[in-house]
Amino acid sequence: MLKWWPIIVMLLLMSCQAKVLPLEKALNAPIQIEVNPYERVPLAALLEFTTQKPMKVMYTIDGISPISKTFDSYKRVHTVPVTGLHAGRENVVHLKLSDEKGKTFEGEVSIKTEPLPNFFPRIEVTRLNRDKMEPGLHLVEFLLANNGLFHSYTIMFDDQGEVRWFMDMSEAGQICYSALRLRNGNWFYLSWINLFELDQIGQLIRKDQMWGHAADHDVKELDNGYLLVGGTKKDARVLRDGQWITTRFDHAVVWDRASVGQAVKEWDLAEVLDIDRSVFPADYSLDYKADWFHINSIEILPNENGIIASGRNQGVIKVDNDNNPIWILAPHKGWGRMGRSGRGLHCSDYLLTAIDSTGKAYPKAVQEGTASTSDFSWPTGQHAVQLLKNGNILLFDNGLSRDFAGKPTYSCAVEFNIDESKQTIQQVWQYGKSRGLDMYSGITSDIDVLPETNNRLVTAGNIRSSEQPPHAKIVEITYPGNEEVFEANIYFKDLRGSKEKSWAQFDLVYRGERYSL
Repeated sequence: MLKWWPIIVMLLLMSCQAKVLPLEKALNAPIQIEVNPYERVPLAALLEFTTQKPMKVMYTIDGISPISKTFDSYKRVHTVPVTGLHAGRENVVHLKLSDEKGKTFEGEVSIKTEPLPNFFPRIEVTRLNRDKMEPGLHLVEFLLANNGLFHSYTIMFDDQGEVRWFMDMSEAGQICYSALRLRNGNWFYLSWINLFELDQIGQLIRKDQMWGHAADHDVKELDNGYLLVGGTKKDARVLRDGQWITTRFDHAVVWDRASVGQAVKEWDLAEVLDIDRSVFPADYSLDYKADWFHINSIEILPNENGIIASGRNQGVIKVDNDNNPIWILAPHKGWGRMGRSGRGLHCSDYLLTAIDSTGKAYPKAVQEGTASTSDFSWPTGQHAVQLLKNGNILLFDNGLSRDFAGKPTYSCAVEFNIDESKQTIQQVWQYGKSRGLDMYSGITSDIDVLPETNNRLVTAGNIRSSEQPPHAKIVEITYPGNEEVFEANIYFKDLRGSKEKSWAQFDLVYRGERYSL
């Protein structure tokens, strides 16, 4: 009897295992499939069906980079959003349904999608070391130049450079900024006074409007649900050459959209900076009178005790909650008095002094920003400022008119240590300088710290001075070793613009991220 015991146990175990049954056995009727149900996410579909018993659902989209998702709640009526489809093909989607007793049902559905728009960029992955990379898909905020107006598309692509999801926000008629994934999983966009919240398949969840302010460039979701945005205040003006000029992009605003729909806090950056300082050549075609600061990124301080704000045309500033200046991170050249009428405190009292690794101050030319050293250069035209956990400042230094020379040199991601007690700044890390014009992007661009690996994701948003055709570049590097573990080029087609150096006449990428679906 004993020699048969293992076989009996095996047979008992096999009999206890739930059999995999055909999918149709679980359904009350065939599955209804609607591709792109809200006409904003063409590579998504909605599956609707009912099951005879409460069941949970899992799907997998086949391919070299398969995408799977599980819905853990048991229900009989199912509305399943499927994201991550391939463009221009019949997608095979494997479905697995399980009831509360473990019985499973499996089958496949076919979902056909349209090809990508012809104006989408061509994506080429040139480096891939998935073992050392942050998980997820690669996201770029693609801005399509449309003869003076940008149309916004948030694009995610896989390790093969194949687009697997995109949000079409061209309905706004103009640029939508900073595709932000909210804590609830939805997507949030800014378009001047319009605020959009959408789900992953493009359903409009909420649309609000700002009054008295307009939002642009950057948005952060605060712990209390408020939004921190860069923005413009209605009727804000500065005095220039005896005339009052209406300005834009020179405020930071905390906006409460949940209850009162209004600003609950604002910082007027013209009151703490020199609105007359103009440092870039006139042929850059930038409107310095109205757009003297051009806020492009903001960071809230711990315990919400103030902000750090980056303005492309001036530098980076830290202010407290009462709008008192703490420091200014910028070349020393050209600074005068603060205030909308230019009669405030002198900015030079708040400029940081650049020091080397021994604590010694650099010569005057370096402080002024007319010269750089091998281990220090003031950022110019910078983007994506952020405060790290160690208190350092991380940003993307575009190098726009580096050393006031007016010619392309290099762009880089750079980290600074600031000693506020001594008002000094030291460069402690950078990536990109050695790549020269191959990563030079005078505008847009991004740098992110990736949460699981601590790698850094660097995005050069508009490379047009290298030997390659116009493109953006995303590079993932280890930190602090700077080993390149991922790289992709996003080649622009510029089909709807004149390609001139003016607003919305050439395609570009604003920012890059790493997200999962």
